Amino acid sequence: MLEAYRVHVAARAALGIPPLPLSAQQAAELVDLLQNPPTGEEAFLVELLIHWVPAGVDDAAKVKAAFLAALAKGAER
Repeated sequence: MLEAYRVHVAARAALGIPPLPLSAQQAAELVDLLQNPPTGEEAFLVELLIHWVPAGVDDAAKVKAAFLAALAKGAER
């Protein structure tokens, strides 16, 4: 997921446009990675969660909200 997203970011940058926000599938993969982050990727994963998951009622936002709710309840670490 990380490599594919980095390729996406580079392709969009070459066009002079920002990357798209994460999809629900990418957000779910991000949550999995946050639970067991690859060494050295922790800060990038948090940045993706904070800045690239769309706000509101988007499906990706629902994935993020469910993850954060589980963290708040102590169900996730």
